[in-house]
Amino acid sequence: MYAHRSSPSFSKVVLRLFAVVSLIFLAYFSYSTFAEHDEIKERLYELGYPTEGFIFTNGTIRWADGHLTIVQGAYVEDYSITAEQAYEIARNYLASYNEKLKEYDYKIYPDKKTLTEKEKNGQRYWVFELKLDTGGSKLFAGFIWVNRKTGAVSVKGLLG
Repeated sequence: MYAHRSSPSFSKVVLRLFAVVSLIFLAYFSYSTFAEHDEIKERLYELGYPTEGFIFTNGTIRWADGHLTIVQGAYVEDYSITAEQAYEIARNYLASYNEKLKEYDYKIYPDKKTLTEKEKNGQRYWVFELKLDTGGSKLFAGFIWVNRKTGAVSVKGLLG
């Protein structure tokens, strides 16, 4: 014959459920707060760059920081502007526009998650989407192109 077990009270069940849910929430919150997510490094990995060191394929060396070296026989061409540098160049270029937009509580910025690389007229560029932050929403405002060799900036869209 089985021994009779009393069922736990409703308050004990609720208390245990609350404790479990709280632990899960705290674990998620601490992970999202303290774990570092570098959006540019993640995007570089998606574009085929290594997480460390370099990859050499078809005469092209892709470095982990995003700079590029092209080797064609004795000819070596180095595109030394890294992805992080391109992002900072773009932000600095937009600083004067942001000063003007500050009175309207608007801000224009390059979106790290949209980093891509393009080639145009024999030149290579880092390209970011521009976002206009209006406080409540973020609107597409065009593209900002940063030359990978010289650091020159051009904007296509809202600003030019």
